[in-house]
Amino acid sequence: MQTQEYDVVVVGGGPAGATAADDLVQEGRTVLLLDRQGRTKPCGGAIPPRLIKDFHIPDHLLVAKARCARMISPKDNKVDIPIEDGFVGMVNRDEFDEWLRARAETHGAQRVRAVFDKITEDADGTARVHYTPAGKNEDHAPISVRARYVIGADGAKSEVARQTIEGYEKTKYVFAYHEIVRAPQGDPSHDPDRCD
Repeated sequence: MQTQEYDVVVVGGGPAGATAADDLVQEGRTVLLLDRQGRTKPCGGAIPPRLIKDFHIPDHLLVAKARCARMISPKDNKVDIPIEDGFVGMVNRDEFDEWLRARAETHGAQRVRAVFDKITEDADGTARVHYTPAGKNEDHAPISVRARYVIGADGAKSEVARQTIEGYEKTKYVFAYHEIVRAPQGDPSHDPDRCD
């Protein structure tokens, strides 16, 4: 059986990975997009107007347009900072990320729900990406494909980077906490155009 070969394998289907996959297939490259999915990204989901335009993000994905950001100190001092260029679009990352992955697939990327296992190198120097399908109807047998290029877009604790970058374990990290809360109705201090 012949091994499948791609121009590029993208590991990670968040905004960076899905957008890279989409751009590459639109340039005529064969692309495999691997994404494990299944978790909410701890991120505010803010997108500046320039990126909304450059990446052709439709208005229906914006759940709010923040025109001001409020910084609140531990002593409850507040500073409002107006947003340049009018507003920052706020998205629900679950819906937004899925829309980006679906767009890449619609344009021709092969999309597989899978867990990245490892990268090896064939005798001719070509990368071989090993992964395990993670879909409900998959047999979960490990698969490997060849790729001219591999993009590790699998996050801050990238397994691709860990396996391929010498000294990766010394990299420092900053972690985030994310929670979505509903603003109380009728609260006079609530401004729907402000991101607190």
